[in-house]
Amino acid sequence: MMTLLAPHSLILLFVIFFCEVAAQHSWIDWMRRRHVSQVQKAYGTHIDEKIKAKVPAAGGVVFLLIGSGLLLTHMIRGDRAGVIFWSYPILSAMVGLCDDMLKFKNSSSEGLRSLQKFALQATTTGLWFILLALDGKVPALFWGFSIGGWIWPLALFFAVGIQNSVNVTDGLDGLAAGASVVTFVVLASLSPEPYLGSLTGLAVALGFLWHNCHPSQVFMGDAGAHFLAGLMASCAFMGAGGVLVLIPVGTGFGIEMLSVVIQLIAIHGWGRRVFRMSPLHHHFQLLGWPEDRIVVRFLLVHTLCSLLCAAAAQSVAFFFMP
Repeated sequence: MMTLLAPHSLILLFVIFFCEVAAQHSWIDWMRRRHVSQVQKAYGTHIDEKIKAKVPAAGGVVFLLIGSGLLLTHMIRGDRAGVIFWSYPILSAMVGLCDDMLKFKNSSSEGLRSLQKFALQATTTGLWFILLALDGKVPALFWGFSIGGWIWPLALFFAVGIQNSVNVTDGLDGLAAGASVVTFVVLASLSPEPYLGSLTGLAVALGFLWHNCHPSQVFMGDAGAHFLAGLMASCAFMGAGGVLVLIPVGTGFGIEMLSVVIQLIAIHGWGRRVFRMSPLHHHFQLLGWPEDRIVVRFLLVHTLCSLLCAAAAQSVAFFFMP
C-alpha cells in the first residue's frame, strides 16, 4: 500500500500543489484581463448571481495542462501503462473543454446538449477501453474479482456516471474540489496506486481549492470536473480495487447525481418536484442555508460515508475475495 508519508510522495505532492496554485493564479489574472467569466444559468438559484458572474471560469484548463505534462513525461520514458493511465483524464477533460468553449463562444450557460455530451463521454471512454484491452488490461469488478469481458458495459456506466456526478456537484465554492480531495485520499489508502495517480489528483484538487474556497476566485468548469472524474476512474480501474470501488469513494457525488435523477423522474413522471431544485446543494440554498454551511456539511457527510463504505468494502474483500 502506498503511503503518503514516503519522502518521494511528499515531494511530488508539494511540487504539484505549488504548480497548481501558481498556474491557477496566472490563469485567473489572464481571464480577468480579458473579462472572461462564467455566464450564470437562467434557471439557477439567482443567489449571489451578480458576484459569481464576475468570477473567471474554466480553471480546469490548468488541470489539463498538468495532466498533459505528466502524459508527455511517460511518453518520453516509454512507459506505455503510464500513458494509458493518463490518457483517460485528458480525454475526459477534452469533452468538458468542448462544453466550456461553447458556453464562452455563445455567451450562454448552455454548452453541449445532454445527448451530445453523453455521446462524447461514451466515445472517449470506449477509445480508452480499447487502449486498455490492447495492452491486456481488463478492469476487475471488485478487489481482484474478475468477470472478464462482461465488465466493459458496467465500466462504461460507472466511468460516464462519475464524470456527470462530479460535474453536477460543481455548483458551490469549494464543493467539488473539496469532495475530490477526500476521494483521492481514500483512493490512495485502498491499494498500491499506479503512477501516483491519486496523489496527483489530491495535489491538484488541493491546489485548486486554494483559489476556489468561498468566496471563489475561479470556477472549475466542465473541463476540470471531467478531468478529476477521469482520474478517479483511472485510479479505480487500474489499481485501486476495480470498477465498483467508485461507489464508496464517490458517495457524495453519487448522492448529488441521484438527486438529479429523482427530480427528473418526479417532474416527467408525476409533474411534481421532490426538491426545490436539483442537484441537492441547490435545494438547501433555497431553504436559506449559507453556502459555506452547505459545503462543510456536504464534505462531512461525503467523508464519513466514503470512509465507512471503504472500510466495509475492505472487510468484504479480506474475507470473501481471492
